[in-house]
Amino acid sequence: MNYITRQLKTTLVVIACNALLTLLPALTHAQGKQYNIQNSGAKGDDKTVNTDAINKTINQCFKAGGGTVVIPKGVFLTSTIYLKSKVNLLLSKGAVLKGVADANRYQSFIPKTDLSKYSTISDEGNNGNSAYDTVWTKALIIGEGANNITISGEGVIDGEHVFNPKGEENMRGPHTIILANCTGVKFENVTIEKAANYAILAYNLQDVVFNKVRIRQGWDGIHIRGGKNVLLQACDLQTGDDAIAGGFWDNFRVQNCSINSACNGIRVIMPVKGFTVTQCLFAGPGKFAHRTSGKLHRTNMLAGIYIQPGGWGLVKGDIEGVHLSNLKMRNMDNPFIFELHKGNNALDITVENIVADAIKRCIAVNAAPGFSYQNVMFKNLQITYATNATSEAPWAFGAMNVQHLRLENVKFNTTGPKPPFAIKLDNVTSPALVNTNVYSADHTEEVKVVNSGVIEGKY
Repeated sequence: MNYITRQLKTTLVVIACNALLTLLPALTHAQGKQYNIQNSGAKGDDKTVNTDAINKTINQCFKAGGGTVVIPKGVFLTSTIYLKSKVNLLLSKGAVLKGVADANRYQSFIPKTDLSKYSTISDEGNNGNSAYDTVWTKALIIGEGANNITISGEGVIDGEHVFNPKGEENMRGPHTIILANCTGVKFENVTIEKAANYAILAYNLQDVVFNKVRIRQGWDGIHIRGGKNVLLQACDLQTGDDAIAGGFWDNFRVQNCSINSACNGIRVIMPVKGFTVTQCLFAGPGKFAHRTSGKLHRTNMLAGIYIQPGGWGLVKGDIEGVHLSNLKMRNMDNPFIFELHKGNNALDITVENIVADAIKRCIAVNAAPGFSYQNVMFKNLQITYATNATSEAPWAFGAMNVQHLRLENVKFNTTGPKPPFAIKLDNVTSPALVNTNVYSADHTEEVKVVNSGVIEGKY
């Protein structure tokens, strides 16, 4: 795919994603009749368990052809509720939909279709969060095959950090929301907090918009395995684990979002095709600690964007059409890590217009032996590192097993002591360092080259 073709494809992706914002409000639910859960006996007293009343109201709305199920002001305790097609779950201002504290009262998501491609079982046989693990798939809200659905409003969904000694890591409780095989999904304005595992876990979604969604605490924020035509816009994610994660994405766009994490900002663990991140802020340290760290209370943000298909276990497929642009990043370990494992190649990755500071470790681009990146470009970067006596070389940038690598108008600086070299190229066939401040007539010693082609460079 040549440059012009890629640019045209990127433009079409933007048009398609923006169109979702316009079209989905009309598609997601029948405008009209509202169904208040209090009419089915629900009580917002933070004492009554309202599971039956809420499910009764959702079923009533669904059987009538769709509409809006209203959660009014109050604290409504519930265990598992089930979303249905053409239903808008509306949380009014002051409304809290709160999970009960007993993990045994939650139901498991049981797949009705084959979701085995989304499992990631490691070579050691460890549980890779399988959709068929009925302990791991417990959830507060479940929707399967539910089309044209919305969760909206100014209220809060509270996962209550439910503890489950039988759960993952002997502590994780139910996910807040699990969706599978749904088309026409919209999250609007709603806040999700204290997720006992992931705030949102999804399998095989199509035509999805997250608009002005807020996530606080918990583990992963928005974790989608299998997503086509997905748009995250103006979201504010502050999570204890990866803010956005998953893979098998086709036309997945993140724009105008604020991302804070005590783990990774975005973590891609499976192949993707057409993945765009633009006009976003990534900032550490995490406002909420990495919950798995326990007493360590670890808050440092790891990578801003970590692309590692196969990182959780063998999963074959390529990375294609990745475009990361106009990002501000600060106070984290690595701004970008790209890592290919067995069975994975990358066709094209473009990173441009990035300003980052207080970065502790280098940008890393590497692939397992026998696999490689075809085209990788970094353009218009200003990265300031906070190196110290323990920092390892390369302190700015490292690449291994790349065919065509181009750094253009890239400025690497550090506020601390410099390790011996800034850039290391290992098995890079066609490297180019153009207007890169650590590769010049005065600074060529800051680049270490191993088994690579001659560097194209202009000072």
